[in-house]
Amino acid sequence: MTIMMDRDWLFSSMAENRAREVVAHIGFLRNLRQLYEGGVTQTRLAEVNGVSQPAISQMLQRARVEAPDVRPGTHGGTAYEVAARCAAGEIDPAMMRAELIGWEYDKPTAPSGYPDVDDVRPQTEGGFNHQVGRALTHGFLTDEDYDLILDALAD
Repeated sequence: MTIMMDRDWLFSSMAENRAREVVAHIGFLRNLRQLYEGGVTQTRLAEVNGVSQPAISQMLQRARVEAPDVRPGTHGGTAYEVAARCAAGEIDPAMMRAELIGWEYDKPTAPSGYPDVDDVRPQTEGGFNHQVGRALTHGFLTDEDYDLILDALAD
């Protein structure tokens, strides 16, 4: 017997569960990095997690970028994580907006004298576009939240 669920509720639940999955993965990477920095070998981490040592090495490379320590006074190590925590229901939207407005974003790379080169440069990892823009793309922010944050930062 199949019970037909409300599609709007299912879409909302799916988005919240995706955000929880992202938050859990960031937490896993942060724990992994902190254990390694605390002296646990990659071999031991591989044994505990049931993966190869090279897999742990790759995870640690991602962890250095995606899972820094939580910034004091915030709910994440990156602006993206703060937005994901809100989408997962861990913090309310007003708190998320306040943290993202107060966040110190990395400055974009200065343009070169070659416009074609500038077009293909990677975004700054800690920059607004990479962090908040990616959160918007992944559905962790509404268009209205994005606009409010952008307007507040422009002032």
